[in-house]
Amino acid sequence: MPTPTVKLFSKQEHGHLLPAIAALHAACIVHDHTIATFLPPLENSKIQTFWEGIAREVDLGTRFVCILLNESEPGTRAKESELVGVVTLSMPFSETGSFRGFVEKLFVSPTYRGRGGARALMCHMEAEALKRGKTLMLLDTEIGSQAESVYPKLGYTEAGRIPRYGISPVGGLKDEVFYYKHLQ
Repeated sequence: MPTPTVKLFSKQEHGHLLPAIAALHAACIVHDHTIATFLPPLENSKIQTFWEGIAREVDLGTRFVCILLNESEPGTRAKESELVGVVTLSMPFSETGSFRGFVEKLFVSPTYRGRGGARALMCHMEAEALKRGKTLMLLDTEIGSQAESVYPKLGYTEAGRIPRYGISPVGGLKDEVFYYKHLQ
């Protein structure tokens, strides 16, 4: 049985997985009705282009991406079917906030949930953030989503809520909750 591993995404090593990452993004919108940048009807090319932009940000050093792979043959080129999770950390330029990072796009395949994937991704992401001097993590998620119950278990503290913050994939405006965590 394959053991899932978290890896730091590099375009050279993992660029071929961008279609799988885009498909995972779409699956979470469709399966969970996640508010995640795009609304149905989903266009794969638009989501793919979005992730190609993320990969360019990785090259620029303004973001990094952690991927969760359920590898059948560790040490070989990962197959698209082995991708089961992803999370990104945005690190925009700020002289006054150089220690902040913004957690975005935590997705775990609906068929792989409840196995510690979100925890593994977030722990790896936080370790990588610390290596880059990022000690304050910020994130947000829709109120009532599965993620809302995950983040407090990972040590994130609620900072506040904003009503009618984002458009739901099924219509209507949804409320958002914001979290932070100081890393040590």
